Amino acid sequence: MKHCVKAWCETKVSIFYTLVKNPSATLRSGVSLTRKVLTPSFTRGDDATLPDMQQSPEFLRQQEHVISLIRQFFSAKGFREFMTPVLQDALPLEENLYSFQTTWQTTEGNKQLYLPTSPESYLKKQLATGSGNCFSVAHSFRNLEQAGTHHSPEFLMLEWYREGANWTDIMHDVQDLFAYILSTASLPSSLQFQRWETLSLDSLFQERLGTSLKTVCERDALFELAHSLGYTTADAAWSQMFDQVFLNEIEPHLPQTPFFLVDFPVRISRLCQVQSDKPWLAERFEVYAGGLELGNGNTEELDHKAVLAYFKNEEECRGNVGISSHPIDAEFVSSLEALSHTGKSYAGIGMGVGRVVEVVRENSCKKIMRQAKKF
Repeated sequence: MKHCVKAWCETKVSIFYTLVKNPSATLRSGVSLTRKVLTPSFTRGDDATLPDMQQSPEFLRQQEHVISLIRQFFSAKGFREFMTPVLQDALPLEENLYSFQTTWQTTEGNKQLYLPTSPESYLKKQLATGSGNCFSVAHSFRNLEQAGTHHSPEFLMLEWYREGANWTDIMHDVQDLFAYILSTASLPSSLQFQRWETLSLDSLFQERLGTSLKTVCERDALFELAHSLGYTTADAAWSQMFDQVFLNEIEPHLPQTPFFLVDFPVRISRLCQVQSDKPWLAERFEVYAGGLELGNGNTEELDHKAVLAYFKNEEECRGNVGISSHPIDAEFVSSLEALSHTGKSYAGIGMGVGRVVEVVRENSCKKIMRQAKKF
């Protein structure tokens, strides 16, 4: 039971924002936090859709154009596009991701169905059938999201996967995709020729906090660091504390120019492959541009037994703190097993389409260019 508090403590970023603004806020599991209050200058999450602005005719036209260019880009590279079903009877059970459910009423009785939190499950099932490289632009849904400037419970997700690839291949895809969109859309061209930086989270912790991630990955070391920075916790989970230290102490100092942030701890990256030379870190990255975190990419973890154990642990933890959960997607787990038998590695990324549109809009690009010259 002592580990199961994480099911609610390791919260969505939206709940974390509430805590940043209100340090005395108490989570449902009974965990409360007090610490230095700092409103983040960056906005995290691949699930941001800029909901207020997204309804404007101008934004919708730009989004339509960008989606068209995305499809052209992947079609030219030989990717197959799949339309992700919205109603599903089971989903991967990941911490911090909570699904919406609905009831299918029939003459034979009722059945609970769930809205996908991303296209990941469906695309990996297609990979397991031998589809080859694939992508989807799909409606995705996240429950327990607090709507805000950059968050909405419903959003468009661009997700793609490569076979025989790793996380660095996906980073190249990201750069090529933005270069294609900017050049084809006749937007300011400086960004497409700029080499995107790769920043190590491990190095940033050492530079700004005087400790390595290898040390931080030990629970006591992280909490000792947090206390030295002025944080006070009561029954907080490791990943919750890590997120807060990162958001307050590291992220505000990140550049506004496009870059990849790498070297994330394995313990918060359970569906990612482990780095062979640094087993406490995952082959995972986040991509940033113009002050927005656009998405998460990684080399895929294909150990189906480890993934199933992770899902079952999350299911148990949610049950122990009274949180209902959708059924574990057994077909998803089976698809990982099938992929593991191919002898290939697989890698992919999920990106919020709304954020992609925002950073390639003309005003945003000009802002990024000005800041790039100063950095």
